[in-house]
Amino acid sequence: MQGRVGARSGEKDDDWQRYRAWTAEKFSSLRVGDSWPGEQENFLYGPATLLFSRTCAKIRVVIGGEGSELPPGEGPPFNEIPGQAGQLAALFQPDDRTDQRPSTVVLQGPMGIGKTVLARKLMLDWARGHLLGDTFRYVFYFNLGDMDGKADRSLAELVAGEWPSPPVPVSEILARPQSLLFVVDGLEELRPFPDGPEAELCRDWAERRPLASLLQGLLRRSLLPEACLLLVVRPSAWACLARWLGCPQLVQVLGLSKADREGYFHRFFGDRASARAALVAMRDNEALATLCRAPLVCWLICTGLKLRLDAGEDLRRGPLTATCLYVSYVSGLFRGRAPPPEAQLRALCRLAADSVLAHRTGFDGGDLARHGLAEAELEPFLATHVLLRRGRGYTFLHLTLQEFFAALYSAMEVSQSPAAVHTVQDLTSELERYSGVDTIFLSLAVHFLFGLLNPECARLLEAPLGCHLAPQLRRDLLLWAAVLSSSATPSLRALSLHHFFFSLYETQDSAFVTEAMDHFRDLQLVLWSQVDLLVSSFCLRHCRRLEKLVLHTQREVFQPEDPDDPEQQAGPLAEAGPLALDLTASRWKALYSVLSTNASLREMELSFSSMNDSCMKSLSDQLAHPDCHLQNLRVRQTAFVPFACGDFLLALIGHRHLTCLDLDLLLGDDGMKLLCEALRHPQCNFQYLRLKSCALTEACCPDLALALTCNQSLSHLNLGGNQLLDSGVQVLCGALNPPECHLQKLVLAGCGMTDSGCQDISTALISSQSLTHLCLAHNHLCDDGVKILSTALKRPECPLQRLTLWSCGITATGCQDLSAALLSNKTLTHLDLGENELGDEGMKLLCVALGHPQCSLQALDVLVCFLTEACCRHLSDALVLNRRLRSLNLGHNALKDEGVKLLCEALRHPDCQLQRLGWVRHAQRAPATLPTSPRRPFFWKLR
Repeated sequence: MQGRVGARSGEKDDDWQRYRAWTAEKFSSLRVGDSWPGEQENFLYGPATLLFSRTCAKIRVVIGGEGSELPPGEGPPFNEIPGQAGQLAALFQPDDRTDQRPSTVVLQGPMGIGKTVLARKLMLDWARGHLLGDTFRYVFYFNLGDMDGKADRSLAELVAGEWPSPPVPVSEILARPQSLLFVVDGLEELRPFPDGPEAELCRDWAERRPLASLLQGLLRRSLLPEACLLLVVRPSAWACLARWLGCPQLVQVLGLSKADREGYFHRFFGDRASARAALVAMRDNEALATLCRAPLVCWLICTGLKLRLDAGEDLRRGPLTATCLYVSYVSGLFRGRAPPPEAQLRALCRLAADSVLAHRTGFDGGDLARHGLAEAELEPFLATHVLLRRGRGYTFLHLTLQEFFAALYSAMEVSQSPAAVHTVQDLTSELERYSGVDTIFLSLAVHFLFGLLNPECARLLEAPLGCHLAPQLRRDLLLWAAVLSSSATPSLRALSLHHFFFSLYETQDSAFVTEAMDHFRDLQLVLWSQVDLLVSSFCLRHCRRLEKLVLHTQREVFQPEDPDDPEQQAGPLAEAGPLALDLTASRWKALYSVLSTNASLREMELSFSSMNDSCMKSLSDQLAHPDCHLQNLRVRQTAFVPFACGDFLLALIGHRHLTCLDLDLLLGDDGMKLLCEALRHPQCNFQYLRLKSCALTEACCPDLALALTCNQSLSHLNLGGNQLLDSGVQVLCGALNPPECHLQKLVLAGCGMTDSGCQDISTALISSQSLTHLCLAHNHLCDDGVKILSTALKRPECPLQRLTLWSCGITATGCQDLSAALLSNKTLTHLDLGENELGDEGMKLLCVALGHPQCSLQALDVLVCFLTEACCRHLSDALVLNRRLRSLNLGHNALKDEGVKLLCEALRHPDCQLQRLGWVRHAQRAPATLPTSPRRPFFWKLR
């Protein structure tokens, strides 16, 4: 008996050893299919870059193999390169808090970043005994892109398909699911995508199901729930799968760091001079640097750069683009070779375009037949490694190369079968259709399409490939620019603009970009990174007809290029070298040059989550430029940090065209002194000035008061959210009295006022000849303050038309004074008493004035004023008697059904003149006589 058990155990060990040896051989090449041309580069993933947090781990690619080192003096040293990738085992280590290992790990990252290489590296290290050997007895790798999604199969058959040769001990393997790890790659390419009801989930590993249904059982844990999963997905698939996976260990694959990219450049070029020339070209172009985070793309771009250097080209001659370098790479492949026949090239490009539009990266014999291609005709592309064999099918060397050929198909001159050609609109409309997380699949293809407009690209493609670009390409792309400029959906337009600007940058054609930008009258842009700054500055300096620009700048723009790199986490760009600072300053200057080069620009809105000196200096210089005709400027600061405003405020002094200035930032009293200097300038034409929450105090009020007496144009002043206190308000009110002050609207909401400041306000109301709008909301005025203000309202010389006393601590006592004032005042038409505890007694007192024929009030707001049905009879009678009241807001008051019925009686009366009724349901049903609406709060238009 013991002998038979030992024999069976020995057989199991033999099976295990045989599978490991076969797996090690199968995954010895880390890339799928053939290696790339030239010397194979071993891109590994190092333990020093596996950083865990509560939400996400991050893996950074490093370059080199075991024991590889750079020759002395050949560029910067590499980060630590591990001899083994054992730290990857941390992905399945038990959590420190729960002592449970994750059952699902998700490797997430953009296409082409190297996720598959990482998964294959894990398989290789497991097979060699370097990784997870104590955790998992068997690890199976399922590449869904190589499988027929329509054919039925069982999990047992999937496992058998990944076994060296029969017999396959399936029962023994699947009997211990807790020792299994399934690596699933290519979920995005599975059609249909796994999604179905709970009742239809597969629960038997021997049951045959369509591949999508089988995978859904694994993902949703109805099939072998004890097994572990490692999912290799793009952001689009992660967004769809997240709802099923509970709390997986999410791992973001970051690609190559800046230091490793630089190290690879030195290794690739071999000599210091060429490497430096290439690195300088990359340093000036963050768009290329971003693409180089993907290891194979880094190799492709280096190859393109080397071809140009070998041809004697000076890389400093002008900005290089991805399109130029891919054209160099592709044309270089066929240099010295017979070019592929035109029909074969066109068919391959069409196959690439169809696959891009279908979101597929692989194709098989059936796809070839549909495009009129025989497998033998692929030989020129296989020999040059444009294509690779993958299982029974084929794939492009890299997704970006597929996108390049897709763009080439839409750009090629039509000589045969013109109806089959994808138009520019095919790619661009598809880009808008997939404007969510999957946009990356199409965006680069569109960028390449624009980049092919560059005459140099057309020249390089023509000679070695015999490829001629369509003459109408320029016209078609300009037509798309016109369509995009008139897009009515702000969110879609903002996303499309982001990709459109990158596409324009790829052309490097000033005349074309200028013509394209002529279609835009207003733009709303978000700068997320240095790359966005580069691209947006290029496009904006070609604007001639822009009238409005909204620009949101995120903190990442002021951070190092690679914020996840530990070497660059020390501080912002201010701590970078002088070359980096000069480069950034030149881009800010180019970005804001739109203020002086675009004579039609009248309105600009800027918001910053951070800022630096070069940004603000460039803005200030352009504002001070004599050709700046800006009229409206809003600057908003979302980060709670002091604002370096010196140059910016000095630029406003003597600005003749600026009439509206809205600042929401930490200006401070020192900044206010400079702004007051601008207000006092004889050429200042400010009409509207909003300084909300600008960290002002009473210390700035003397300077502001002096400016108010000097300035002849300012009519609207908003100082809300600044702690001016009663003493500051007193100083300001002194400036409202002289006839030289033309202020019409004054907002002092939340300024720390009390009833003591009301006397100065009251005096100003009587003496001012122009002040018609006053907002004192969120100040602790109380009933004593209202009594003082009511005294001024009773005076016939008081010009006030609108008064806002929102949340001022007013009760029924204050309403008695307000009611008396309303009876005698002839000018006040709008009164806002919201969020005061008026109560029913206060409302009854107000109704005394409302029911009087001499009451001039047209709008009353009593939102959240603690009213009940007890005041509704008085209010109903007042509404019938009043001849001027047009708008009434009763929102968030508990009027109940009884009160609503009383109000409806007044609304049905022919003498009731009310046109708008504000209503938010609060313990009562909506009036049956009024239309219903799901919006809260809302106004009903009655007449």
